[in-house]
Amino acid sequence: MVEYISIDQKALGSKSTILLSLNRSADRRLIKKNISGDFRVIDSLDTSLSSSGFDLCITDLQSFQSNRKELTELKNEALPVYLPIILLVEDTRILKNHQAVWDLVDDVIEIPVPMKMLEMRVKNQLRSRMHSLQIARQNEKLHILEKAVNSTNVGITITDANKKDQPIVFVNDGFTKLTGYTREEIIGKNCRFLQEDDRDQDVLKDMRDYIKNGKKGRSILRNYKKDGTPFWNELSIAPIKDKHHEVSHFIGVQNDVTKLIETQEALKDERDLQQLVTENSTDMISRHSLDGTYLYVTPSSEQLLGYTPEELVGNNAFDFFHPDDFELVDEAHKVLYENPGNNETVTVAYRKKTKSGEYKWVETVSRASLNPEDNTIVEIQSNTRDISTRKKHEQELEYAVHEKNVLLQEIHHRVKNNLAVISGLLQIQQFETEDEALNKILGNSVSRIKSMALIHEKLYRSKSLSHLEFDDYLKDLISTISRSQTHNNNFEIQIESDKTILNVNQGVPCALILNEIISNAIEHAFVGREHGTIWVSLKENGDRITISIKDDGIGIPDGLLEKRRQSMGLTIIQTLIKQLHSKLEVIVDNGTKFSFSFEKQNIKGAHSRFV
Repeated sequence: MVEYISIDQKALGSKSTILLSLNRSADRRLIKKNISGDFRVIDSLDTSLSSSGFDLCITDLQSFQSNRKELTELKNEALPVYLPIILLVEDTRILKNHQAVWDLVDDVIEIPVPMKMLEMRVKNQLRSRMHSLQIARQNEKLHILEKAVNSTNVGITITDANKKDQPIVFVNDGFTKLTGYTREEIIGKNCRFLQEDDRDQDVLKDMRDYIKNGKKGRSILRNYKKDGTPFWNELSIAPIKDKHHEVSHFIGVQNDVTKLIETQEALKDERDLQQLVTENSTDMISRHSLDGTYLYVTPSSEQLLGYTPEELVGNNAFDFFHPDDFELVDEAHKVLYENPGNNETVTVAYRKKTKSGEYKWVETVSRASLNPEDNTIVEIQSNTRDISTRKKHEQELEYAVHEKNVLLQEIHHRVKNNLAVISGLLQIQQFETEDEALNKILGNSVSRIKSMALIHEKLYRSKSLSHLEFDDYLKDLISTISRSQTHNNNFEIQIESDKTILNVNQGVPCALILNEIISNAIEHAFVGREHGTIWVSLKENGDRITISIKDDGIGIPDGLLEKRRQSMGLTIIQTLIKQLHSKLEVIVDNGTKFSFSFEKQNIKGAHSRFV
């Protein structure tokens, strides 16, 4: 590399360096004084041989013998560049037996010698050196070029255009890796060997025309590797011309684009499929600019609205909206503009004008298409379908549900009124009888009927006709029971209830159970006492409901619950507990505590035999 730098210096006009390695000082002075100023002359006394960087060395026999080893090393290091040594001797005959001298030195001059003769022979040697430097530099460039060509992944070939069948004369490593063939198997063959028997490809005619006319060209063709594997080869060729401007060679660059071609074919298949789906879909697929202008519309627009895609593209979608729906659609689409990065979709039902001037119910699902670089909205993509039939059924269903609700409300109202009539008749009978036992039975019946009538009253006034806000009902039930006990006011009822909603088919049994237990406690628990307290608790844990009623009265007499013949009240309680798929737990300790629990269920139909 030092030598090549020296070449660049010569190109800039720097002088060649001559090193004088002479034993006699008079010889050194003479040459320094008389040699041409075209040279830079240095003395070995002032510098070492290895560090002088000389282009030519002038030495005598004595100095040569002293420095022969170092001069030999310097000449070998300079190879393949020529580093000349001129030996000055008084008589060449003394070198007869010095073969080593002749092997190392490049010119021997007898002295004394005319200075012009010496200078001429110096120039001849330097000219040979410069020539060797230029050749070495060119060889180095060729070596670098070859390394660069071989380091690339693409395949490169050179063919001889002047030989029969234009054989390959050069291939790089990339081509051998690409094809699987060795250089020995490739050199001398025509490039068509990669096509095997697949030579009917249309692009081959184009390649032959490029070669025939000596032009650049590019084609993608099917080639085959050594193992028979096909691959898509992107081949670019270019002519190389000689000094007479005649085509002497062609250079070809091959690149395996199999994955690219397969990807393009897969994308084409996917695009064709998407086009098939969109063009045959009954939904109208469209793309809009941010102001609502149609950019693209599928052919289904004609079936949906009566307009062809050409009639819609360029028009604004908002022009086809029903005036009453304009604000609805605009408000719904604000989500897309406010949060474009969320990739949300917006679904909105509205009326759209058809070509006939009528309005049709449609449903559109829209999403924003974003620029991936800055996440800004590029366009809006929409899918619109006809929901006229669905809308008609929805309206019919809404009307039917409304009619059903009106009917159910009327039923609850009539049941409540009928229960009130029955309750009134029983109360009249109760007032007219003097039989205390019958009076008690009639009173209990009235209380039970009122608890059921209260449920129907609640349902009649409720938005739901099948579910009951039981915590609210519980307060009203206890208030009704308390008011009915006109002959007994020595008790207090405390309520602790979670907010709970029960299906009516579970609410009625719970109400009757609570009515029986609370009424029984008021009547029997506080006999002989001035005051008593009843605690009612309703807790909801997940779907599990737990109800407990506790009093601080005298407690249930021993054996009452085990009697074979139970009272009407206990029979009703046990029956309703089973209906709730529960068990009644009774604890007698400083009063009586009844508790039961059950799973909330959405029971439909007339499940309760008491409703």
